[in-house]
Amino acid sequence: MSEKKKFRDSGFILVVVSHALNHAYEAIMPVLYPLLISEFGLQYSAVGLLVMTYRLTSGAFQLLMGFMGRFLRRKVLLGVGMIWQALANAFLGFSPGFDQILVARSLAGVGASPQHPTGSSYIAETFNSKQLGRALGINIGAASFGRFIAPLAASFLLPIIGWRSTLLAFSALGLVVGIGFLFIKENKRPGSWSGASSLKELGKGVRDIFRNRLVVIVMVVETVMAFRVGISDFLPTYFSDALGMSSVSAGLLFTGFLVAGLPAPYFWGLLSDRLERRLVVMIAMGAAAALWFLLPLAKNSVLLLPLLLVLGFVGQGVGGVIQAFVAEVTEPENRDIIFGVYFTLAFTIGSISPVIFGLLADAYGFQSAFLYVSTVSILAVAAAYHLKE
Repeated sequence: MSEKKKFRDSGFILVVVSHALNHAYEAIMPVLYPLLISEFGLQYSAVGLLVMTYRLTSGAFQLLMGFMGRFLRRKVLLGVGMIWQALANAFLGFSPGFDQILVARSLAGVGASPQHPTGSSYIAETFNSKQLGRALGINIGAASFGRFIAPLAASFLLPIIGWRSTLLAFSALGLVVGIGFLFIKENKRPGSWSGASSLKELGKGVRDIFRNRLVVIVMVVETVMAFRVGISDFLPTYFSDALGMSSVSAGLLFTGFLVAGLPAPYFWGLLSDRLERRLVVMIAMGAAAALWFLLPLAKNSVLLLPLLLVLGFVGQGVGGVIQAFVAEVTEPENRDIIFGVYFTLAFTIGSISPVIFGLLADAYGFQSAFLYVSTVSILAVAAAYHLKE
């Protein structure tokens, strides 16, 4: 298949679209949190728990989903996952209290779990090393687009139809995309599930992966970076509660932050195809560390907007660079498992970060919480230095 045809492949397009919608579902929540805090009397730590629950359930199943990619058609995993997630978000829209919302977020995480390992494996198998950074960059860019469009649309829909109906409208899109996956053509995976023997194969695959020194280093880098995952979810709440902005203003500022991240994955991915990948990660994380430190010093929209635009660009794009590095240092037959391990670490460890941030914000204010993010970003620079082939 020619390069242009690969980028037009219906499977690749659906993976990209579903990735955008997957992150749209996640990104709509920060715009809802101020309303949930007001309606249900929640603390910041409770919001952190909601974020943690989603990421924990999503991460816990990603290794299994990556492994199942050896035996099942990826379109089935991705399609069923998207349908599941859409239904879970619809359930959230009918939730009468915090307990039901917590359950809904847990179920949504399970539905989201196939997206990253299965989608990334599909892309890594489709493109060669000279196209891989760009292809994964497009995929990450789609996630950024989903994260941008969801809060923007929600900011205008919320005053008109309320948060519950807004969630239901977004859920309908997921059902359409999920069903679409089931109608594309895809070859059956070569393996077959055989109970205990397949689980034994999973254990062997994981052991083989961690015998690779470079893979271990990648996992260390991802572990460090995971401690800054989900922090941006608190930005609308910070704008509303700490700076006294309206929900519309907070949503628009957050949208600006996300818009700046739209070209970032493609830019960093393309740059990493030409330069050393670890250098790209170090530059982006170093700049992000400085900007997270400066964020609480900006008290109004005039100062906040340019800072958020730069922060959005440097802080939302290097995931594809690290994924490209992972694909290059692993054998094709192990990619489903390695991406499963990679995203399991990212989401399970990353689920802790919002709780830490929420506790710091409750106890010491947002300034100390942003200092925490800046410190983790500096540690990510140090860890990325060791990404040498």
